[in-house]
Amino acid sequence: MEDGKDRSGKSQVVERTCMILRCLGQHGPRGARLIDLTGETGLSRPTIHRILSTLVEEAFVQRTRDRRYRLSPVFYEMGLSAPSPVGDPERLRPVVQSLADRCGDTVYLAMRTGDFAHYLLRCEGAYPIRTHVVSANQTLHLVSGHSGRSLLAAMPEDEAEAIIARAARDRGLFGAATPDSFRDEVEHVRAKGWGWARDVTFVGVAGLTVPVPNPRGMAYLAVTISSIPQRLTQERTRDLLPDLRATAGEIARLVRLSGEELA
Repeated sequence: MEDGKDRSGKSQVVERTCMILRCLGQHGPRGARLIDLTGETGLSRPTIHRILSTLVEEAFVQRTRDRRYRLSPVFYEMGLSAPSPVGDPERLRPVVQSLADRCGDTVYLAMRTGDFAHYLLRCEGAYPIRTHVVSANQTLHLVSGHSGRSLLAAMPEDEAEAIIARAARDRGLFGAATPDSFRDEVEHVRAKGWGWARDVTFVGVAGLTVPVPNPRGMAYLAVTISSIPQRLTQERTRDLLPDLRATAGEIARLVRLSGEELA
């Protein structure tokens, strides 16, 4: 039977339900159409429609007026009881500090929480001029920091745009940038996989940022090198990028291991 168990003993219904829920999560608040879900999951339309109907009845999924499906607020309520996906951030400090030691600058690890970025770690390099504009355990709006560019770029475009549009009501959140120039920077990260900017979030500060890969969906962590503009030039970013990306990959590996230990 289609919805029975496969040879490994796994429930196909549960497996397909999880696949659909993950796909809906990647589409964000706007939701996904049936045609989107069939194309992205490879499941048949009748199978998806049957599972979605049950999820709607059980209030795990909402059907919007334009016939899209999205996760319901139940997932937010459940998430309040879930452990942090990062576990203990101190486990990641040696990796972040190692990058700071090699580059000599300040390195941040930030995690998305709604429209904001919460800075989990700040590690210092040896360079004597430092850019202490954000502290560990501080929370900034996603449009107010370099890490936010990476986190917004990892989202579906409509979800990121909704966050930027809400923030545009308070132009002060963008620092020296404008909403439109900020959109351009986010698009650069989306296209290139990294972002670099100076004198926009804070005058006298430059940042190089990448999202931390998440094999299960959109990135929710970002790692950023911050320094003075004279030091973090475009030329130097090309030298730093491989190390920054390798650090992001190692963080992803450790976070995945942490999740497996909690399971």
